[in-house]
Amino acid sequence: MLALVALLLATASDARERLEYPEWFAPSLYDLPGDLDDAVARGKRGIALFFSAETCLHCVAMTRSTFQDPEIVRRLSGQFDVLAVDVFSDVEMVGLDGQMYRARELSEHERATFTPTLLFVDASGERMLRYVGFADAERMHLILGYLESDAWQQESLRDYAARLQEQDLPADPVAGAPALAAHLDGFQQPPADLAAQRTANPRPSLVLFERDGCEECQRLGEQILAHPAVQEVLDGFHTLRLNSDRPGVAVLPDGRHGTADELAAKLALAHRPGLVFFAEEGEEAFRMDSTWLIDHSGQLPDATRQDLLESFLARLEYVSSGAYRDWPQYQRWRAQRDRQG
Repeated sequence: MLALVALLLATASDARERLEYPEWFAPSLYDLPGDLDDAVARGKRGIALFFSAETCLHCVAMTRSTFQDPEIVRRLSGQFDVLAVDVFSDVEMVGLDGQMYRARELSEHERATFTPTLLFVDASGERMLRYVGFADAERMHLILGYLESDAWQQESLRDYAARLQEQDLPADPVAGAPALAAHLDGFQQPPADLAAQRTANPRPSLVLFERDGCEECQRLGEQILAHPAVQEVLDGFHTLRLNSDRPGVAVLPDGRHGTADELAAKLALAHRPGLVFFAEEGEEAFRMDSTWLIDHSGQLPDATRQDLLESFLARLEYVSSGAYRDWPQYQRWRAQRDRQG
């Protein structure tokens, strides 16, 4: 019992950790066209906006891990002035279109619906890449290579990564990696037709994309998706589990059909595990397409974290309640919900 209490207290303390921006971040003039001109005048390629929130675990993890990597700092700050934007802030800023916004309004305008979001802008003001979610050092090097090579003008980040990795990926699961559980309660596997199921029994849907040899997929299933609290809520969803390394055809709630790999390509999913949430009507509500199951230092946790469990349950509510329609910025919706109790 004492050990359990200590664990809960440690988790609560961990969840209260606050975001501190790295010293090498550029100071903003709160005038993005002016910030961009200033960066270009000093030889930079453009600016990168880091949309974040003070209590965002994944933002904290990026500032403590990725943004502390010396080579990342050298490459990123050498090309872009990185500017912090607090999605809760009322500070007034001039947007790239010359219009005045509060920072929270700018976040919605630039479709930074989840934190962290990194928006890269070139010297002409063109949006080069909008990357949503936590990016570790390896992923950030991939992003920077994508931008440096100008591949962003011809192909998606997903296609760029696939092209680079095509010759390097093993045909079989990674040696020593955990095998995916053969069964996850409540989740269907191909063949399955979520469009027909949704029509017969209108419900929101959750589609999980995974692959063989994926440790993060394994832990997400064990620590979050198999948790009794999550299982209880998922009883109100149509759920489907797709493995990109396995055959079998399925139909998504929006009517698109194909194998797991074909559907992932149609959805432009870049990460495994990937989670795509669909509303009752069949349209996509939002997705989780980056590393999510991490602690404040960016590492995979060994056991279920209460803050991550609560975050996932909140995302299920965000979709099932339809809140995503009125609150395009998830963190602001959740803050409002938590204030109301």
